[in-house]
Amino acid sequence: MESEEVFLTSEQKRRESVVIQECFRLMQDERSRYEKQANEFLDLGYFSSETNGYLLEFSIEDNQFACTATSKLPTGDSYSTFAPIPEAREEQVEELIELFAQSDAGLIQ
Repeated sequence: MESEEVFLTSEQKRRESVVIQECFRLMQDERSRYEKQANEFLDLGYFSSETNGYLLEFSIEDNQFACTATSKLPTGDSYSTFAPIPEAREEQVEELIELFAQSDAGLIQ
């Protein structure tokens, strides 16, 4: 029995490429803001922001960083993603910078 391969449409590939490029741009251009957010999050254990029509909530769940993106529209969807928590604070900040950039770029929703 042959397995079916799932391919992205050209529009999906284009969207994915745009979002990934935006993520890398944000990681560079917004680094200072993300570092501040990461330190605030690590001190408080919670952080929230809004972007692209979504409320983004960052927390720690099951010993992982968690991000939940909830649409501001009543009929909208919610999405969640998790990332491992490194041991060293410096590595935690780097992990959070990436998570913030991904969420702002739209990789999570």
